[in-house]
Amino acid sequence: MKIQEIKLVIDNLSLEEYEKYYFEKHPRASKKPIDNPYHPTINQWMIMKRPMMNALKQKWKDFIRWFIDNQGYSNLHIEKCEMKFITYYKTNRRHDIDNSCPKFILDGFSESGFIIDDDSKHITKITMECHVDKENPRTEIEVIIRQ
Repeated sequence: MKIQEIKLVIDNLSLEEYEKYYFEKHPRASKKPIDNPYHPTINQWMIMKRPMMNALKQKWKDFIRWFIDNQGYSNLHIEKCEMKFITYYKTNRRHDIDNSCPKFILDGFSESGFIIDDDSKHITKITMECHVDKENPRTEIEVIIRQ
């Protein structure tokens, strides 16, 4: 069995690059599309009214599609993989690991063609870790491709 690993890092530099792209594409927009280099927690988005939640999900899918394309991984169509999400928050505030579900990122991976689908046939394992890095908040995603 051949194993390949891809490491993706979403950090503040990624967000700055995306903001340039986003504001060129949407010149009338004034608000940043993505606030932090980590996925909103389920506690944040599950209490939103449906249209607001869908708008947030769409912003993240658009960002992830851009991010994957920017990394050169669009239409990779990974068939079977495991993923490890390591989130580095900017505050020492308590973070429940189960609230860090990366749903919008996974949806963006599917839509970009990076993976075939985010179902259990194609992603066989997800591991999540949370840490604090006040100087460099980010999300590191390790994708272990199994062939």
